Amino acid sequence: MDIFMELLSIVLPVFLCAGIGVAWQRMGHPFDTDLVSTLVYKIGVPCLIVATFAKVRLTPEAVAEVAGAAAAIYLLTALIAAAILRTARLPLPSYLPSMMFPLVGSMGLPVCLFAYGENGLALALVYFTLSAMGTFTIGAAIAAGRASWGKLAREPAVWAAVVVLALLWLDIRVPKWVVDTTGLLGGMTIPLQLLALGCSLGEFRVTSLPRGVALSLLRLGLGFALGFAIAEAFGLDGTVRAVVILQSAMPVAVSNYMFAVIYRREPAEVAGMVLLSTAISFVTLPLLLLYLR
Repeated sequence: MDIFMELLSIVLPVFLCAGIGVAWQRMGHPFDTDLVSTLVYKIGVPCLIVATFAKVRLTPEAVAEVAGAAAAIYLLTALIAAAILRTARLPLPSYLPSMMFPLVGSMGLPVCLFAYGENGLALALVYFTLSAMGTFTIGAAIAAGRASWGKLAREPAVWAAVVVLALLWLDIRVPKWVVDTTGLLGGMTIPLQLLALGCSLGEFRVTSLPRGVALSLLRLGLGFALGFAIAEAFGLDGTVRAVVILQSAMPVAVSNYMFAVIYRREPAEVAGMVLLSTAISFVTLPLLLLYLR
């Protein structure tokens, strides 16, 4: 019973907040997804990165471990998923970004926070920042058929990560007013992300159930398998190991649907994968947390 209540306290806030977003959308209330996304990614996430790392002093070694593991997982996921998709004769521009880039922000950050506290959130933000960089460069390039690296240089989250790395390297303490201000603004990130996730899920429909289920299971299963394998290969332990495995085993990210719509890459299919993989994670996530205890 204690284990059950512990798991419930981790996953229930995430699913309830997303559920409020679903209910909000189903009741027909307005929700400006573009405005919320802009606030989150241009203001909330950069502030959350600065505020979290100002309070939690990760060692450069821990940051390097998570970043290295994440990079290895993304590379191996791309290679294995591309081979599977080609064998199944499915177009890579439509499906590969969804296999590569999981929901490490809207779902991964709150789960790691509730499961492992501020230290877990800081480690999850390292993984998330690398994911955001890859999503808006490599992911967008795969879907579009061309690369646009200039966008990366304009992302505030990237500059926030650079600032944080400099602070860690030089062992500089951030003034309290900076911590309080960024903490206040960064505090909107997780709840707004979960509400936006719920509103998006409320709009999605499944067009091909067998293929959607198969690809969703592939995303979740491949993510867990590679997260576990890389954690073992890199000799990770403790919270670092748990965060790497958790983040790698998240469902399909909503941002992949955005690219599918913009570049006309089977948006209905990708929407179904987002919806189904998230629904399946309602079962797999508690089991994963139980395994990582």
